[in-house]
Amino acid sequence: MKKILFTGGGGAGNEAIYRLLSSKYEVNFADADLKAISNSIPKKFKHQILFANNKDFVSNLDALCASLSIDLVIPSVDEELLKITNLNTPTMLPSHDYVKTMLDKLATSKIISKFGNDAPKTILLSDFLGGMSFVFPCIVKPKSGRGSRDVNVLTSSEQVSAYLALTGRLSKDVVLQEFFVGQEYTVLMSADSDNKLHKVVPVLVEIKKGITLRAEVVNNKTVIAACQAIHESIPTKGCYNIQLILTKDNRVIPFEINPRVSTTFCLALATGVDPIAIFNGEENNKLEYIGNKLNRYWSNNLY
Repeated sequence: MKKILFTGGGGAGNEAIYRLLSSKYEVNFADADLKAISNSIPKKFKHQILFANNKDFVSNLDALCASLSIDLVIPSVDEELLKITNLNTPTMLPSHDYVKTMLDKLATSKIISKFGNDAPKTILLSDFLGGMSFVFPCIVKPKSGRGSRDVNVLTSSEQVSAYLALTGRLSKDVVLQEFFVGQEYTVLMSADSDNKLHKVVPVLVEIKKGITLRAEVVNNKTVIAACQAIHESIPTKGCYNIQLILTKDNRVIPFEINPRVSTTFCLALATGVDPIAIFNGEENNKLEYIGNKLNRYWSNNLY
């Protein structure tokens, strides 16, 4: 039984990941805050690590992996990703250059467009303040960030100064992004270690507040084809996530690519997809869409 270690062990989907994978793998979870990991996961599979900004983060994680004889690390925290590419233990993660590009919202938009794929126009807020034109309403967001933090819709240019004042961010670290109306999808992309794409799992988002709260796996061929085209033009290994808008006129607009597993990873597992086996070259079965749905709600643990 292979030994797997997920970082970001306190993430919303991890109790489901444990339920869905523990019969096939020894599934371990690591987090800087041990208490954040679900009580439904046995204590022996919960491990404390340093925060990603600690200079000893990589050596600390390497030591844990060695002590547990971990076969594969699956990171889920943006701040860890570039450091984890230096880990001695194999990681289910895209390449270093891919991760570096996709953690930058401006670079992401540019590289998607470079190869002829549809993407929202994206510029630095500092360039707008310097005189570059842009259409409002638009999305404003940190150039690098996660969890929908400081992401807003600006209806006019007069709101820019208020956004900067309220968030305390610098204009050079913020982007303006073209605004589209439509259905939001978060799409799991599962490739092997040789960059070959095996699975595309489109998840239609119904309710989202930082993380996806209610969603459903749907067999949308338009979304699948667009995501396949993105991977073919920017191939990489491992498992990653494309966030996109499907407009009423069937335009697929990818607005972010997260170079890691997302909190809807458990939904893909529930459809029967195993990205771990795919990455290791052990599985290549056809995906069967069985209409899995996700509904997250609070659980109160009193002790």
